[in-house]
Amino acid sequence: MLSGLQQQLNQQRYLVASEIGFLKQYAAAVSAQAWGSQLSWTSTPTWECQHQSHQGWNACILTVGKNEFLMAAYGNFPGQQSPVTLWLWGTLDNSRWISTPHGWLDFCPLTDASRCQLPQ
Repeated sequence: MLSGLQQQLNQQRYLVASEIGFLKQYAAAVSAQAWGSQLSWTSTPTWECQHQSHQGWNACILTVGKNEFLMAAYGNFPGQQSPVTLWLWGTLDNSRWISTPHGWLDFCPLTDASRCQLPQ
């Protein structure tokens, strides 16, 4: 009976650790998105990325239309397979990011999956 209980506890510990890891990645992505929203950006036809190495934040924007941009933001953690990336529609006004109301996404909205690949 104790062996069965130990197996259940080990499984629960694994699930809690996975959830904690996800929450840390999500919080880093939200922070990277907030940081990226404060940066100065230029309009380029390919992904333009900026990195904040101390926190491990990355924010990238892509021009997808006339004054229509997509931001992708994530945080890096040592040993993680793939980070949680958050996406945000917006525009630029004098190189400053302006988020589109209700433009937040947790998936890449582009139909061409190759355009969702961020530079390393």
